[in-house]
Amino acid sequence: MIAEESVIAEEPASRPGPRLSQAQRTARTRSRLLRASLDLVAERGYERASLAAIGERAGYSRGVVNHCFGSKSALLGALVEEMFERWGDESLRPVVEGRVGADALCAVIDSVRSQAHQAPVELKAFYLLLFEALGPLPELRPRFAELHRRMRAGAAHWIRAGVEAGVVGSDVDAEAQAGLFVGAFRGAMYQWLLDPEHVDLDRLLDEQQRSVRRVLEPAAGD
Repeated sequence: MIAEESVIAEEPASRPGPRLSQAQRTARTRSRLLRASLDLVAERGYERASLAAIGERAGYSRGVVNHCFGSKSALLGALVEEMFERWGDESLRPVVEGRVGADALCAVIDSVRSQAHQAPVELKAFYLLLFEALGPLPELRPRFAELHRRMRAGAAHWIRAGVEAGVVGSDVDAEAQAGLFVGAFRGAMYQWLLDPEHVDLDRLLDEQQRSVRRVLEPAAGD
């Protein structure tokens, strides 16, 4: 295993400034490696995004990649988690906070839409890894399964909160609708990534929002 000092010694040259602590340098190294892996997966796919190529793109040796993550699958697992957490922190929570029922789910769709238009490279890498998890990357399958469980749980929570608030029909199956909700925008995004010239993502997401309201919101007089 490479010593921590070796990792720091291989830090790419940077502008003069305040001296970073060892923890800060390690965090910066990890961040650069994650960004490099994201870009290379999106550009080349999983197979051709080798550890050597990732290290080179970030300005390090393959040994530094191994030191920080241990293996390619561990690096990509950390990348998946980092992408999901960033989406939640920067895009999802600010628009959903305080909302319940259809309002919350429509805000999630708006967050998904923003990610597609503002971070298409990240989105492509996420979906490439998602489908590799059913084939050559089975180690990522539990991680993706857990992420989707968390997404369904969040959607079901907002639906149940809407029932309690009287803005969602009492006969709605929260868990089933949560699964259909996640599946709908996942499918829309994948179709768009495959064929952006013939799939109007905004149109699909607009219709999903209308469908969410038709299904969840009680009819007048109920």
